[in-house]
Amino acid sequence: MVSAVSNQAATSNPLAYTALDGGNSFKQPASNAPPSDRGPATQVSLSPEAQGHLMTAFKQGPAAAQQALDAWSQTAEDRFADRIAAAQAEMAPARAEMQKSFAAAKDQMHDNVVGWLNRAQESYAKWQNAAPVSAVQLTAAQIADVLKKAAPLGIDPSKIGSADTYIFALDGKQYTFKKDGTAWANDAGVPTSEEQKQQVLQAMADNMQFLTDYLGG
Repeated sequence: MVSAVSNQAATSNPLAYTALDGGNSFKQPASNAPPSDRGPATQVSLSPEAQGHLMTAFKQGPAAAQQALDAWSQTAEDRFADRIAAAQAEMAPARAEMQKSFAAAKDQMHDNVVGWLNRAQESYAKWQNAAPVSAVQLTAAQIADVLKKAAPLGIDPSKIGSADTYIFALDGKQYTFKKDGTAWANDAGVPTSEEQKQQVLQAMADNMQFLTDYLGG
């Protein structure tokens, strides 16, 4: 059987509860109970023995009924507390394993960021020391030869779309195809102008600062 017992209602008006179904269950406050006595109900199960004790107490009067309800409520709280403690104990190994996994993942991420930062610093130093070399415009024959080599890699400058340039690297060279149909080549990792050099250095510096901030956080 299920009973709905409002602690507030039981305290202020024990008689606001009625026994129904032959005295085998306890439900919401009686319809004639004052509105102020109707608090939010909490549904719990009662054993036949507990129901018997409560029914006997109700017959003895409000004071006995209140005392019985208080005793039953404390017993229920103790039982629920034991169940919660048992559940927490069962979850302890899983929680410990989860925390261990999180710690391992954090350590791995830290190592990854350190590696990225080291490579970024190496690239920055290399780019900083590189002297700009202007790109060379390709002839029609050279363009055809480059596109023939690049085709198996899925590279297709005709798919430039709305971009101004289509850039890819192949065999140590960087190729830049422009929307006007011209194509240019330069050594990969070498700036083609001082302006480009400074732009790339700034982008690298921003990236290194981000990685450094992560490690220091």
